[in-house]
Amino acid sequence: MLLVNLRTGTKLLLAFAVVTGSFVGLLYLAQDSIRQSHEQGQAIAQLDRDIADVKDLRINVNTMRAETMEALIRGDRELDGLERDFRSRTEEDRATLARLQLRAAASPDLAPLIAEIHQQWRTYVGSFDQQLMPRMKDGRLEEARRLVVGAQNERVDTFRQLARRLDMVIAREQQRLDDRSRALVVRQQQLFLSVGGGLLLLTALLAWLLTRSIARPLRQLTRYAEQISVGELPGQIDFTARHDEVGQLGQSFARMASYLQQLANQAERLAAGELGGEVQPCSEHDLLGQSFARMVANLRTLVQEMHEGIAVLAAASEDILSVASQVAVGAQETATAVTEIATTVEEVKQTAVMANSRARQVTEAAAHTREVAQQGSEAVQESLDSMAQIRRQVSAVAESIMRLGEQSQTIGEIVATVNDLAEQSNLLGVNASIEAVKAGDVGKGFSVVAQEVKALAEQSKQATAQVRAILGDVQRAMTKAVLAAEQSGKAVEAGFARSQFSGEAIHILTDSIDTSNDVALQISATSQQQLIGMDQVASAIGNIRQASQDNVAGTRQVDQAARNLHQLGLRLQQQASLFKL
Repeated sequence: MLLVNLRTGTKLLLAFAVVTGSFVGLLYLAQDSIRQSHEQGQAIAQLDRDIADVKDLRINVNTMRAETMEALIRGDRELDGLERDFRSRTEEDRATLARLQLRAAASPDLAPLIAEIHQQWRTYVGSFDQQLMPRMKDGRLEEARRLVVGAQNERVDTFRQLARRLDMVIAREQQRLDDRSRALVVRQQQLFLSVGGGLLLLTALLAWLLTRSIARPLRQLTRYAEQISVGELPGQIDFTARHDEVGQLGQSFARMASYLQQLANQAERLAAGELGGEVQPCSEHDLLGQSFARMVANLRTLVQEMHEGIAVLAAASEDILSVASQVAVGAQETATAVTEIATTVEEVKQTAVMANSRARQVTEAAAHTREVAQQGSEAVQESLDSMAQIRRQVSAVAESIMRLGEQSQTIGEIVATVNDLAEQSNLLGVNASIEAVKAGDVGKGFSVVAQEVKALAEQSKQATAQVRAILGDVQRAMTKAVLAAEQSGKAVEAGFARSQFSGEAIHILTDSIDTSNDVALQISATSQQQLIGMDQVASAIGNIRQASQDNVAGTRQVDQAARNLHQLGLRLQQQASLFKL
């Protein structure tokens, strides 16, 4: 109940503070987990460095032993390089052992082992510096070899065993740290899951409480607002038990619903015709109440004026109804007369249309006849031209045939001459043959020539006979052609004369058709003008008839409107009697 009565801002602030505190705690746990993981990682890294240092010690010891064995094998007495290398590696190993002892001081497992390694290293280095190097410098190489192979070798083996033990101890320490790190990760995961789940539950609980405290009442108020928006006034709205913003909003909704109910009751009284009541605004800022009060006062004044106007309207509507009835009767009579006139004009118009159609047909026929006559005249002229050309051609053909006849006679004479020459050649051939026979062997060649000449003469004679026969046929055909040409010339002359007569007759007919066409065009134009005039008259009569019909319809509408107005006045009188001032 305390949470319900808190202010909305306070509720949200408390919820935000709880969620923020929970997240801060979760962040702290995360930071602590990160710190522990970092420490574990540093410890593991330190062990890795320790292993590396131990490996460096072993490498340096093995390297010094190998270099010493190499020098002994070579039998070198110049040992400056070996001694410098020994000093350098000794300093490195001393620093490495110091670091190992410093880091292992807190470890009960590593500290004794590193101390033992340090002691063994000092023994090895001291023996190398105090025993081995002097023998090698003095040339006592055999003693030096026995020392290296004997005591120094045992020290190196011991050093290696200690180093392996140290590696094992460090490996166990690494495994222990790894186990601790994995256990830490598991604990951190469980912790985060637990805290995160609790935080989610807390957030869900806060969201549910806020929803229950704020959203549910707001949904109820939203339903009230929707009911009011569609004109439905809700029943009882009780938010008196709450003191937050939602409760104040609910109480405001309750007051608004009560005020709207008062206005609705007043509106119902107005709808029932009771105009005597008064509407009191809630305050000077109540625009709805003030407007409602002014509406009631204006409605009261309007009803009073309406009573007076209705009385005047009823009297005027009776007068208008009487006048409208008279006008309607006159308009109906005028419309009837105009309709009869329009019918007569339409009949005259149809007659004019038929006359115009006939005139147009006559004009078209005259134009067609004129075109045909023009075409006939042109055809006759073309015939005359053709006949004249034929006459000229027939004359030329006759002259050509006459010339051919004369030439054929000349050819006949030439053929006769050729025939005579052929007969003479034949006689000459016969005579030559006789003379050749008389000449004997000497005339054999001449006899052959004479035979050929005789044969050619015979062929020429035969060809001449054929040409003469052909020439006779040609002369007979030419004679017939001359006769036919003379007859054709006479026929052409007769046709030419008839064509000239036809051309003159067609010219006269064309002039008559032109005159008829002009008259037909004048008749058609006059008929067209008459038809246009009748169209205009018919259109004017149609407009008059339409206007008269519109007048009739208008007067009927006016009459009906006057009747409706009269009935409206009566109904208004009845309705106005319902309002009680």
